[in-house]
Amino acid sequence: MDFSLSEELTMIRDMAREFVTNELLPIEREVLVREKGGTRGAPIPREKYDALKKKAVDQGLWAMTAPEALGGGGLSTLGACLVAEELGKTFVDFDFGDVPPIFFDANKEQQEKFLAPVTAGQKECALALRELDESEITTRAMREGDAWILNGAKFTDDADIHLVFADTDAGTTCFIVEGLAVQAGKLRLNNLRVPASNVLGEIGGAFALGGNYRDARTVRTAARQVGIAARLLEMSAQYARDWKSLGQPLAVRPAVQRHLAEMAIDIDAARWLVYHAACKIDESQAVPEDAARANLFAAEMVQRTIDRTIQIHGGPAPAADLPMLRVYRDDLNVKTTEKILQAQRARIANLLVTA
Repeated sequence: MDFSLSEELTMIRDMAREFVTNELLPIEREVLVREKGGTRGAPIPREKYDALKKKAVDQGLWAMTAPEALGGGGLSTLGACLVAEELGKTFVDFDFGDVPPIFFDANKEQQEKFLAPVTAGQKECALALRELDESEITTRAMREGDAWILNGAKFTDDADIHLVFADTDAGTTCFIVEGLAVQAGKLRLNNLRVPASNVLGEIGGAFALGGNYRDARTVRTAARQVGIAARLLEMSAQYARDWKSLGQPLAVRPAVQRHLAEMAIDIDAARWLVYHAACKIDESQAVPEDAARANLFAAEMVQRTIDRTIQIHGGPAPAADLPMLRVYRDDLNVKTTEKILQAQRARIANLLVTA
């Protein structure tokens, strides 16, 4: 059994690592916004973002995870996980032009008109799924002749193209929408007329879109959490080496040693679960619970790593002054809720008892 990476995968990982180290880590302070209510990551200034995007396109790092047949880099699941892990080591919001996998189910006309400019780096795309009240889909779409009329509001990112989920009489449907402005992270749809040709997939079939890529996406999410934890471990180890208490570095304390060792073991375990699931997906040998196991363990692991990082830095009060830790925790609280984790547990358990 060979656990080494191929020369190609090693090169891709190293390219992503160098980009993060040389381009993203140096601007972390620039994208932090400090407010009385807390510390959050801000969007990259547009001029800087455009420069980063150009470098990524020039280096062949843009839209790497999109299928080659659709104009992307055709990167394997394992390769995508290696890149995601490196991106997890910074809280700067830059993802090498990651394309939502549901877009890959576009028809030929939609691929040429909408998807091709996205994978080429000429336009950007964002998913518009989350409702403002975090409820089920309440954005409504009504058929009117050869078009649909959309009303509602979504949390989303600024982009040229939005993939909007809306409720119809036939069920939740995805619409390709162009040229809408996002203000303060909110996309408002007021009697927006969308051509019927802009329906992505089947009417009422929004949640079936991208099904062939769902497990790969889940594993990549887990890989990013491995990267987050690795960054926190590096930060904690350096703090334990450099900070002294009663004339001795913190690193000599048994409690600190225990935290560091458990963090390292946790991270390695999560990383190998991710790699194992990714390899099985690439070899078309994956079973449904592989991705769920990797995602669940990585999500719980990164929360444990955050808690241990806080303890090493002296508890919640001193750790509150660590902006990076606050940004990571806020980000994870949005993306990894207990409801999502319980769904993963239920999926794994159901597969085990029905096997």
